[in-house]
Amino acid sequence: MSANDNDLTVMEEAADWIDRLDELTDDDRLALAAWLNAAPAHAEAFAALRHTLRDTALLDAVDRVRDAPPAVVAPSPRRHAGSGDWSRLGLIAASLVLVVGGAALAWRLTADRGEPPIELATAIGGRADHVLSDASTIRLKADSHASVAYRRAARDIYLRKGDAVFEVAKNRRRPFNVLAGDATVTAVGTVFEVDRIDEAVEVRVFEGVVRVSQGPAPPRLLRKGEWLLLAANRPATGGRMAPDSYDSWRADWLDADNMPLKYVVARLNRYSADAVVLRDPAVGERKVTGRFKLDRTAEALAMISALLEVDASRTGGHVYLTPRRPGPSHEPGA
Repeated sequence: MSANDNDLTVMEEAADWIDRLDELTDDDRLALAAWLNAAPAHAEAFAALRHTLRDTALLDAVDRVRDAPPAVVAPSPRRHAGSGDWSRLGLIAASLVLVVGGAALAWRLTADRGEPPIELATAIGGRADHVLSDASTIRLKADSHASVAYRRAARDIYLRKGDAVFEVAKNRRRPFNVLAGDATVTAVGTVFEVDRIDEAVEVRVFEGVVRVSQGPAPPRLLRKGEWLLLAANRPATGGRMAPDSYDSWRADWLDADNMPLKYVVARLNRYSADAVVLRDPAVGERKVTGRFKLDRTAEALAMISALLEVDASRTGGHVYLTPRRPGPSHEPGA
């Protein structure tokens, strides 16, 4: 088999995995991780193909190749049963090699450059899961944005805004770093959440251990079931969370325990078509305890109004929260 034939086979296999990403079982994810770790070319092809499939100009060229009779390359016998002669991505993989002229030059990434960067984002009310080239998964919540910058020596994720859970494939030689503002959360194989709320960063650990660093302060270790809140100009706070916290997170529940109202509002705004605005910043510092369904804004605001004695009024596409004014006093006997 020639080098180009081998590269094409790897591209087919990478395309097959990408084609199935939305339906992978736990066993499939383990198999994907094993395939990615079997050879550097596997991870490179997987990352490069995912990146290139986001290039609409190149896909237009691929479409033109795809419309030709599919007699250029024979189907791989290793494709999973029931997939037909060629999946859409399998044909694209072969076509891409033809379009760029030689798989080895087109897809191999140098050690210095690492993998092509990837931008991931969700809209207000949206959610999205993304499987990365090492079989780690990013679960983005609503109105969130993350940049993936994988290098040979490290796996870096920049959480630009919003909230995400990271299910990290183990690789002690290649740490997984999430950078959020001036905080860095490092893991080698675990499940944890990082949430950027206004000027604060909250970290919750669902499995394993992570290291949290911020500025000159000594790093902190967080273990399963622990959380930490880092806020500007405030001491760090933390504690333990309920055992079912991950299930609650997946279902869009927020369990607030003496939480500043402004942090609750910031999370509600990721789901609400009408922005919730605090008329008085001092109201945002009021502490609230309760369980809120983030994608049910009206119910959450009704509960907040009852707990904190604030009024919610809707004007021009915004919901304004204002302190409730005391009613008129009545003298005895009046």
